[in-house]
Amino acid sequence: MTLAIHSGLAKITRRMASVALLLIFCSNSYAALTASIDRNLVYDNESVQLTIRLDAQVGGVKLDVSVLNSDFEIISNNRQQQYTVSNGRAESSTEWNLVLIPRRAGNLVIPSLNLRGDISDALELEVRSTAGNSTAAPIKQAIFAETLVDKDRVYVQEQVLLTLRLYTSVSLTDYSLTPIAIDGATVQQVAENQYQKRVDGRDYLVIEVRYAVFPQNSGELTIPAQRFGAFEAPRQRQFGGFRQRGNQVLRNTEIKTIKVSQRPTQIAGNQWMPSTQVELTETWSGDLGKLRVGEPVTRSITVTAEGLTGAQIHPLDLAAADEYRVYPDQAQLETRNTDNGTLGVRIESMALVASREGQIQLPALEVVWWNTRTGRSQVTILESRVLNIAAASVSLPLTPTKPLRSNAEERLSVPTTDTYDQDVPHLLWLSLSANALLLSTLVGLVLWRTRRGKKLTTKGSRSLDKRHLTLKQLLKAIRHEARKNDLLAMRHSILQWGHVLFPEAPPQTLHNLAEVLQDHKLKTQFAELDAYLYDPQTTSKIDVDGLLGQLTRQTVQPTTKQPNGERPLQPLYPKSNSR
Repeated sequence: MTLAIHSGLAKITRRMASVALLLIFCSNSYAALTASIDRNLVYDNESVQLTIRLDAQVGGVKLDVSVLNSDFEIISNNRQQQYTVSNGRAESSTEWNLVLIPRRAGNLVIPSLNLRGDISDALELEVRSTAGNSTAAPIKQAIFAETLVDKDRVYVQEQVLLTLRLYTSVSLTDYSLTPIAIDGATVQQVAENQYQKRVDGRDYLVIEVRYAVFPQNSGELTIPAQRFGAFEAPRQRQFGGFRQRGNQVLRNTEIKTIKVSQRPTQIAGNQWMPSTQVELTETWSGDLGKLRVGEPVTRSITVTAEGLTGAQIHPLDLAAADEYRVYPDQAQLETRNTDNGTLGVRIESMALVASREGQIQLPALEVVWWNTRTGRSQVTILESRVLNIAAASVSLPLTPTKPLRSNAEERLSVPTTDTYDQDVPHLLWLSLSANALLLSTLVGLVLWRTRRGKKLTTKGSRSLDKRHLTLKQLLKAIRHEARKNDLLAMRHSILQWGHVLFPEAPPQTLHNLAEVLQDHKLKTQFAELDAYLYDPQTTSKIDVDGLLGQLTRQTVQPTTKQPNGERPLQPLYPKSNSR
């Protein structure tokens, strides 16, 4: 009996030992470290997926992958841990997913990796070169990149067109391209397209991005490799209704080198504009057949240059002359994108005011530039133009279609003894009957004889007070109209203000008024106001506050208060034979 018990215990012990050995063996195999790659043949601009798997969880332990750096660039390294229970059986695993790009062509080895004594197998990878084989090698690939430049030798600031393309014959999503930055050059993206292309009987989707590159220094310009990124199209999981993004796909573009020369020594810096074509055009705001002395007209000159940005176009030489004045606006710069790269646009607008009647000749304008197609300096000319200027109009340039002030309470009563009433036509007085005219003359004669002495003694002080009061009233009206944004009524009141200031020779235009005042700031502000009112194409803004401030200063100046000490008047309409 005792012997049987001992025999049973021995069998149980042997079985338990066998189970223990089996568990130990299973534990070692369960925790094995394995490595795999998604393919064994790639090209030197392609990425490869390396997956390291351990059938266990490792907590915070890190996998050392530094041994890969000698032959591969590690683009990404993601770790995922999973723990599942199915039919009472628990499973856990840890995966490292690495995206690698080979640093060179040839037969490379992905070395073994070690994690807490578990060692993965080494893997062989064949990397083929695409250098010097831009047709045969890419055609065999399902996904490949292409780099093109339209020139390999340029001058400083000359445009280089850089085109980057990604070809794919498989479905990809989430396309991306690394932001481009080139040392010693400015870069502007000019196009981004997608289209289909058949290469050697195989259909590809082409993702194309085009840049205009402008080298800023002479020497050698290196355009670094850029990286296209995408993911394989989502695939349906076997269990579950959601999609999982596929493997990441990366392709590097080719490095390009451009030789950059200094600008030719015979070309001045302010004439250096390397372009394929430069054009000059002009437009006018009004009818050139109806120009008058003192009335502004807006001239806009547009310079367009292919292969340049708007900032690279030099300013025009628009000097004034004795026959006219020029009030330039701020230049407008624009860079447009075309199939040939960039198109630079510079628009210079100015108010031109003639100072005498007769024929006035505007000189021709020239733009010197460097033709990159011919390799020679070239000149684009805007021909001279002759303008016929008529004498200044005695009436205002435009008559408003509505009353200058809508409310009777806001109308200002200007004393007729101190101002010349421009609103009453002279012919109206001639239409009075002879009897009324005679009666008025007799009454006026009597009043003149009785008050003549008193007027002579108080003329200076009373005239001064009335004039100053009227000027202040008109200035108040000008401010009120400015607040209402009724600029046409404000212009009319400014002229009335000028009539009170200079009753012997009332100025008929704002230009005349500024000339008489000898105020250059007002001259510019008046020109901007006229351009805003009479030029529908103008984009300039009016500094109303600055204009009101300048009028206020002119109102309170002592010279405008002294009737006997007024500044000498300049000729309002100078004749050509007086020059």
